[in-house]
Amino acid sequence: MKIKALWGFVGNAELLGANSPQVKSGQEFQEVDDEYAHVLLGKGLAVELDANGKPKVAKPKEGKPAAPKEVK
Repeated sequence: MKIKALWGFVGNAELLGANSPQVKSGQEFQEVDDEYAHVLLGKGLAVELDANGKPKVAKPKEGKPAAPKEVK
């Protein structure tokens, strides 16, 4: 999985596929362990990149409109 760091942090160099565990903001990683990448995404430390190297945009969920309240 391709990710880009949004914040600087100390991570697991082996799972990141990096030489150093020290990660700087804006740094990109090409071959990150999927489970570890999802942990970083969930914590807001990184974003997933698509094939073009641009951040993937999450689409908002579409729900049904709220029902009007009853008037008594």
